[in-house]
Formats: sequence, structure tokens, C-alpha cells
Amino acid sequence: MKIVTYIFFLFVLSQPVFGQEWKDTLREARKSFVNHDYEKSYKQYRSAQKLAPKQIDLSDEMGHAAYKAGKYQDAEKIFAKSSSNKGNSTQKGNINRQIGDAKMQQRKYDEAAESYKESLRNNPKDSKSRYNLTQALKKAKEQKQQQQKEQQQNQNQCQNNQSNGKPNQKSNPNQPNKNQSQPPSKSPSNAEKQQAESKTAKLSDKKTERMLDELVKKEMETKKKFDGVKGSGTGVKRTGKDW
Repeated sequence: MKIVTYIFFLFVLSQPVFGQEWKDTLREARKSFVNHDYEKSYKQYRSAQKLAPKQIDLSDEMGHAAYKAGKYQDAEKIFAKSSSNKGNSTQKGNINRQIGDAKMQQRKYDEAAESYKESLRNNPKDSKSRYNLTQALKKAKEQKQQQQKEQQQNQNQCQNNQSNGKPNQKSNPNQPNKNQSQPPSKSPSNAEKQQAESKTAKLSDKKTERMLDELVKKEMETKKKFDGVKGSGTGVKRTGKDW
């Protein structure tokens, strides 16, 4: 029984200590924010939020610290979570404008424009949201034009690569392939050349011999005829008288 009582008194006495700790951390976070040490301030706000009671909401201050520290995605999530706790239209308008600002830094211009529109629905007199909306729409248009330009350039590059490349052609088995190596033509050797020249010479000699033989034959025939004619013309004609 004494042990239980001792633990109870320790728990009661520790409550002010823990309560004071989150307040001290919150004080340090605000001090760091004023000194422009936003990253340190953001970490301290997170620690203070964990130590603070559940009914304490430090989302607004923590979101600003995250935004200033360049943690735009964290800031967007913190502001979005905080928006559900806003009661009046002015507060809802402000928190939606801050969500839009975080989206703008992430180049999510279409989403940012929708956040600014929601801000103006809740607070039509918010001149900052109206101006930021025009900037978001302008940036969104430029972003789309740049994307279309890059897409067109990529398509042109692909077409140039295809036109510069050789098209694939299926080889026809019935047609000879020019790239295939042809068997080298066999040039005649010296022996073959000499043999061919010898055959040609022999043929030429035989032809010449035949021509000479024919000429000799014709000459002999002509001579025989000539001798026959001469013999008949010079012979002594006998008269039968003995002189």
C-alpha cells in the first residue's frame, strides 16, 4: 500500500514538470523563428506539439516554420490537417491560401489554383488569394506549354533517329544477298595459259598446212595441164615421106 501511494505522489508531482517542458520548448521554438533559424524552430515546434496536451494545437505556427524552412510538403500537410479545425470562413480562407502557397513552391500550379479558389469561396475579400490565383493560373499555363514543347521536341528527335537509321529489310532467300561474300574467280595459272597458247598455235599450224597442201595440189594440177598442152603443140608432124 505504501508503494502504491508513493507512485501516485510521483505521478502527481511530475505533471507540472512535463507541463512546463512543452511550454519551454514552445518558447524556444518561437525564439528560433524570430531569429530566422527556421529549421531549428520547426524541429522545436514538433517536439513541443508532442509534449503538449491533446487540446493544444500548434499547427499554424509549426506550418509557418516548416514553410520558412523550405519543407513545403510538410507545410502543406500541416496546413491541410489544420484546416479541419477552423470554424469561421475567414480562418478557412487563410488556411487554404497557405495551402496554395505551399503547393506553388512545389510547382503544383493547378492544385494551388484550386486552393486559392477555395480560399476566395470562404473569403471573397482576400486580395492575396485573388492575386496568387492569377499567378497560379499563369504558371500552370506556362508549365503546360513547356511540357508540350518538350514532348514535341522528343517526338522530333525520335523521328530524326528513325530517318537516320537504316530500315530493317527481310532477306529474300530467292534473291542473292549483296553482302554475302562471293567465291573468288579462279584466274588461270601460267601452265594453263601456256597450254592454251600451245593449242592455239597447233590449230594455226594445221590450218596453214592445209592451205599450203591445197595450194601445192592446185599448182601441180596447173603444171600438169600446162605440160600437156605444151607437149601437144611442139611435137613433129610426120607426113609419111622419108626425106
